[in-house]
Amino acid sequence: MQPIDCETIREALSARADGEATSDDNALADAHLADCLGCRTFAADMERLDRMVRIRPAEPVPSLVASVTARARPARLGRGGWLRPALAWVAVVMLVQSLPALLFGEAAGTSPHLARHLGAFGAALAIGFAYAAWKPHRAFGLLPFTAALVATTSVSIVADILTGSRTPLAELIHVTELAGLALLWMVSGSPGWRGRRASRRTPQLSRLDPLQ
Repeated sequence: MQPIDCETIREALSARADGEATSDDNALADAHLADCLGCRTFAADMERLDRMVRIRPAEPVPSLVASVTARARPARLGRGGWLRPALAWVAVVMLVQSLPALLFGEAAGTSPHLARHLGAFGAALAIGFAYAAWKPHRAFGLLPFTAALVATTSVSIVADILTGSRTPLAELIHVTELAGLALLWMVSGSPGWRGRRASRRTPQLSRLDPLQ
């Protein structure tokens, strides 16, 4: 039988470390190791390195529970679950207010064309409120658009009152939009409010949180 060279045995030892060696490879390697000091040293070094790599202690990972929880937007339905019915009621009121303008083009001080556009905006917002009341976990996604719409509407209300185009009493019709925005914000988990309270309680979180 021809002697087995060390390179072949070391390849067999590498295959053994990876769990890929056959029984014949193992028997051949064991027989060679009995007579070869160099390969025994190689096998010992490989075993030590393999143990260091496989049994290396896990690196400490900071807890991200507080950070993830702070960014979550679970629906908040209020004590007794009153927020959803209230938001649904606002949606119904807004839809009733918008239907005359949408269907008949009737809105004080506007042309039928503009009245229908205003009615479409109001009806769309009412549908959005109704959808958020039906699926409250989607309320947060509707919040930015609704806030922008109510904010720009509020600017126009103030401008109309200051110029004398409309009376404050006539503009009370927009109270439903403000109420809907407030309810939508509360259903969304009051974003911004909880964050400020949490930051006051744990001011060091911003320095330790890797996601910020």
